[in-house]
Amino acid sequence: MAEALDEKESMVKVFADEEENHGLWSDLPTELLSSIRSCLVSERDYYTFDIVCKSWKASPNLRLQLQFPIDDYSRLHESPLLMSISKRSGRYNLFHPLHHTYYMDLPELLNKKILYSKDGWLLVMGGKYAKEKQVFFFNPFTRKKIDLPDLPPDTAFTKFSFSGIPTSKDCVVVGIMNLLSLMEIVVIKPGEDDWEIEDVDFRETDENYPVKKFCISSNPIFVDKYCYCLDVDGKVAVFDPLDDCENSLEFYGMRLSRRQRDSLIQSFMVESDGELIAIFLNSNGRIYVLKPDAFKKNWVNVEDLGDKVIYLSNGGSWVEKRRVSCNNNRIYLPMLYDNNKAVIFYDLKTQRYHCNGYDFSSTSFYHIKQIFHSVWIKTT
Repeated sequence: MAEALDEKESMVKVFADEEENHGLWSDLPTELLSSIRSCLVSERDYYTFDIVCKSWKASPNLRLQLQFPIDDYSRLHESPLLMSISKRSGRYNLFHPLHHTYYMDLPELLNKKILYSKDGWLLVMGGKYAKEKQVFFFNPFTRKKIDLPDLPPDTAFTKFSFSGIPTSKDCVVVGIMNLLSLMEIVVIKPGEDDWEIEDVDFRETDENYPVKKFCISSNPIFVDKYCYCLDVDGKVAVFDPLDDCENSLEFYGMRLSRRQRDSLIQSFMVESDGELIAIFLNSNGRIYVLKPDAFKKNWVNVEDLGDKVIYLSNGGSWVEKRRVSCNNNRIYLPMLYDNNKAVIFYDLKTQRYHCNGYDFSSTSFYHIKQIFHSVWIKTT
């Protein structure tokens, strides 16, 4: 009997020791976990690491705190990165158009919506609850955050932009809610306490506004101090956000042909050396690049970008000079090829879709995955 009790106590001690040893997995030093995380490569590795326990998932990535591996650092500045969140892991994927895919843990963006991206900064909205209108700037490389006042409740502003980095005294943030003949505009500068709200009703200003309806199709852009908006028919509205928006609002006379409008599925606008450029994508996959004529009455074709490259996404688009010799006259899109391994671009010369590192060429975007909730971001 005594021997049986001793054996039982011994077994209990073994189980207790095993339980204590298991507990050590969650008690590993944060520095050690961060070092391990920094050696992971694939998304599957990250996923397996994170499901061990909460402390493992919460450990920071030392490699990402230092931005990226030293041997890849110079490559990062060859191009902006296409940033999108992985639904499986909650981790952000950073697709380099010419090289690797990187991964970044951004708990600051959990359950948030990226409104706009520019100069390495993100304009973000969201809170703990879906109806919250918290707005802030966030730099994913430095982790710096700059809060703005909450947006007014019961509003649904869909298009945003800002004029420059939020640490600049000249930075202006604009949000637009547009319903055909009605437009509501909110404006703020970082450091101010409240959003300024202005309403424009085209129906009540027939003499000043020859346009009866205006449906904004992409994020507004800033050229100098003015804000420009593109609508689904190719019309352009411009206003001074720091002045009386309604009184300063003007419209350019450009408009797409009926044939172009009927097949249009997406449009964007960028600024290049002080000049507006509009990019229209039709249902057949054809991309048109247009700019206003000298009188701002008609759109004219742009057949060659020269040494420029255009980056397009729903959260911000821009044009810049090529950073590597082979990368000019291209339009990079929020589209991926080969199971999300390569970024798609459209070559204006060939008028076909391609991707670096693959023998892929197509006149249409069928069978190409489009990443709708993604933005281009510049490395800083």
